[in-house]
Amino acid sequence: MIDVAIRANNLSKVYRIYARPRDRLLQMVAGWRRNFFTEFPALHNVSFEIMSGEAVGIIGRNGSGKSTLLQIIAGTLYPSSGTAEVRGSIAALLELGSGFNPEFSGRENVYLNGKILGLSRKEIDDRFNDIVDFSEIDDFIDRPVKTYSSGMFVRLAFSVQVFSKPEILIIDEALSVGDVFFQQKCFKYIRELQAKGTTLLFVSHDMVAVRHICTRVLLMNHGHLEFNGAPEEAVSRYYDLSNKNEVILHTQNEAVPVFNEEGFAEVMNHNILGSARSSRGQGKLRILAASISDGNGQYGFDVPLMKEIKIRMIIQAFDAVRDPFAGIELYDRMNNLVFAAGTRQTGDVLADMVAGDKILLEISLAMQVQPGAYTFSLACSEPLPDQPNMGINHDRYEALGPINVFIEDDGVWPFYGIAQLPIVIKQLQT
Repeated sequence: MIDVAIRANNLSKVYRIYARPRDRLLQMVAGWRRNFFTEFPALHNVSFEIMSGEAVGIIGRNGSGKSTLLQIIAGTLYPSSGTAEVRGSIAALLELGSGFNPEFSGRENVYLNGKILGLSRKEIDDRFNDIVDFSEIDDFIDRPVKTYSSGMFVRLAFSVQVFSKPEILIIDEALSVGDVFFQQKCFKYIRELQAKGTTLLFVSHDMVAVRHICTRVLLMNHGHLEFNGAPEEAVSRYYDLSNKNEVILHTQNEAVPVFNEEGFAEVMNHNILGSARSSRGQGKLRILAASISDGNGQYGFDVPLMKEIKIRMIIQAFDAVRDPFAGIELYDRMNNLVFAAGTRQTGDVLADMVAGDKILLEISLAMQVQPGAYTFSLACSEPLPDQPNMGINHDRYEALGPINVFIEDDGVWPFYGIAQLPIVIKQLQT
């Protein structure tokens, strides 16, 4: 019989928010006669069970209650009501370097954290070399951890946690700091732990990792458990929650309803503009909706390295526009511009438009960039009458995505570095 490793029963958590520091003192004096705080409900009656050996993901937008839920399960936070039962030894990587003393060396922190996790001195001695080898920071192990980079921090913290051989391992976004090679190494080791029966609770915004690692996913939304089930459906619902805002464009005088005519309905049904930032210009052109899919027509933000994405957008004119153009900008996780191009760069000429005209534009882009998360912007413009190389911005949507570029298999990488460049290698003579 499979045992229950974690059981949450009607978990709720309400935080008290004080506007000023002195309000805490006033509350102590006033008791229950008057409240000097406002309440913020972070969790609402959340219930679920996780069986031993399961790999369960927890996803949701920022502020949905994921971290609060993990802290209650890990025992670092108490619920306002309800209960959380945990059966088995637990290791939790909830925050980068949590539990590390910055003044201590890496070696000292390994022993300190090992003791916190319940290991004996001999057990730590036996596993110390494995911990250091896995973290790949042997040259720095005797230096104070305050001198470590964030990547070194998370390598050591992760290594200590997993080599404590817990029955339950909780990871909250910590692996997003390491480089792709260390992430691959961690995920490989996580799968080895799963094969040995370790229960995994995994929180991440990396939907590719969630779908590949987890057998079940909990979707949180504003403190509520929105869904509990198959990873594919959970991820699909996650994107729906992110983009379900109704799209209505406002002119100066009236609201313009969304178009649903044949040929445009598919884009409207998979619209991704709901949660994006809009930076509107003169407004002669408007981007009504946009969708993103892979080369096989599957909607979503995940794409294998070197494969194609297709971004479609509906553009409508609200005034006469000559020689309109539209394009895309791609940014990496550090907000560096990776690529920008549009119809003018590709030589595609869009016809002049008058008020009421609308077009469906498709941008196909091969993601020949290093694996990781990328955001993108969409814009439509027209050239200045006296400076055709300069544009008048009419509509622009920023911070769309993220597009998750991932390695599809363990074969030879097609390139190394930031992006692939055209390359030809010839053997000229022997």
